[in-house]
Amino acid sequence: MTSLVDPNIPYERDPHRFVDAASIPYVVLPPEGFKHAKLGDFATVVNLRNGNVSGAIVADESAPDLPMGEGSIALANDLHIDSDPRTGGVDRDVAYVIYPGTGNGKPRTLDEVATMSRQHFEMWGGLARLKACLR
Repeated sequence: MTSLVDPNIPYERDPHRFVDAASIPYVVLPPEGFKHAKLGDFATVVNLRNGNVSGAIVADESAPDLPMGEGSIALANDLHIDSDPRTGGVDRDVAYVIYPGTGNGKPRTLDEVATMSRQHFEMWGGLARLKACLR
């Protein structure tokens, strides 16, 4: 279950109410990440090891004591990272670019996430700006 839900589905236990981790690339931010970002905002995530880039949406909030860096199964697959929820993931070399104020507070389709995230990443400056930020 994600914190980002479809308000048009009133039954709180309906799986369709939540963002599907297997099909939608999304990120999970710690509470401090919500000083600027909001649920539903768009993001771009880059695997710095292999150069894979994925659009994403902010769909959940982690526990306060967990470090930033969680993502959905679909996000891991897009980035060619082991997506097993128990044993997968990586500890470093993944960069997040979040675009505050870009969402509408509702889940989005895969096409919307990919298109809107790509547009925001290009307007932000893309890989060239990210590389400059990481120097």
